[in-house]
Amino acid sequence: MVPAALLCTIALFVMQTLSMKVQHADTLPRKLLVNCAAAALAALALGAGRLWSPDAFAVGPATFYCGIAFGVLFALTILFYNLAIDSGPLSYTAFYFSASMLVPAAAGVLWFGETFRPALAAAIVLFLAAFWCLKSAGASRPAASRWPLLCALTFLCNGLCAVVQKFQQRAADGRQAPGLMLVGFCTAALCYAAAFLALRSKNSGRQRPGLLLRRNLPAVLLLAAGSAGGNLLLTVLAGRVDASYLFPLVQGSIIVGVALCSALLFREKLSPRGWLGIALGVAAIVTIQL
Repeated sequence: MVPAALLCTIALFVMQTLSMKVQHADTLPRKLLVNCAAAALAALALGAGRLWSPDAFAVGPATFYCGIAFGVLFALTILFYNLAIDSGPLSYTAFYFSASMLVPAAAGVLWFGETFRPALAAAIVLFLAAFWCLKSAGASRPAASRWPLLCALTFLCNGLCAVVQKFQQRAADGRQAPGLMLVGFCTAALCYAAAFLALRSKNSGRQRPGLLLRRNLPAVLLLAAGSAGGNLLLTVLAGRVDASYLFPLVQGSIIVGVALCSALLFREKLSPRGWLGIALGVAAIVTIQL
């Protein structure tokens, strides 16, 4: 069951990432609106599931509070990530985002009492090297003074999302993962909506949300399915697999999968450095199994 769930989780997160390829949103408020619509759609689907099977979507006190924390962190990650991209080089920003897997990996060993293995350390080093190689350097431009702080906040919030998922599964004895996602995506949708309205009020240009959402319907559907399905399976796995193994494996596999899909489906050319990154990522996946 675990290997199949891992493969499905990785595939869903790859789909979530590739949804950006079909997204038509060129400003931060528009990106937040698309993410708000996707989170709201995911919350509606999960809410329908609760109506159909209340027991499967049970929400205990620990799950409720963890769901709120997850939703806030999830929304803040996207907000800080986009602000960091607007403030500095994309390649380094994306690297810090991917490297946030170090947070749950460290928490697994230091907080949840998981065994530290030399193979894990070697795999993490290989994954980090792969991330570095696979991130396009892009145009060189100076970073704003706030960029290091935004990168640090992105790193921390994204990493803490995974820690919350692991903590909730510990607190609920490996149950109530659907309930966590229900509360989490409801919270994230509200956070996105609040951020969109706040930033929109400062934007002098008029925006047409309805038209924007119609243009981005495929992206919204892919993002909602990938985010909700991927995080649901990841939460279930967090109750059964060590965090220090699970999150580096999933994050590293996502980066490799996205690179391969971009080359095969979107005809993006990979540089020698890109192929080296894929090779390092595959080596890391093999190493972490040892």
